[in-house]
Amino acid sequence: MKRVVTPFKRPVKGEMLVVKDIEVYRCPGCGAVYFPQETLEHTGRKVGERLLEVAKERGRIDNISDYKHKLDDQKKMDLEDEIKRRKLKKKEGAPLKVFT
Repeated sequence: MKRVVTPFKRPVKGEMLVVKDIEVYRCPGCGAVYFPQETLEHTGRKVGERLLEVAKERGRIDNISDYKHKLDDQKKMDLEDEIKRRKLKKKEGAPLKVFT
């Protein structure tokens, strides 16, 4: 496997999203590609950022920062609900109230 830098293109919701200059490992013989974990995380962040930009351009959201805070708040509430319904167990020694 040889490390190469290449663009990543993927159609998402009618948009061709491009993340430039990602590092992958490609086999010179067969062309197989391996994405290291850090590359996957970077690519996921970049695709998410671009989706938010497109949503703002199309008028689906007003403010990207406010929208991210709303998503974070919803994620916290969902997690707290799962703990209350006992679908998730808290770690030994964790405080009783997880979110304030």
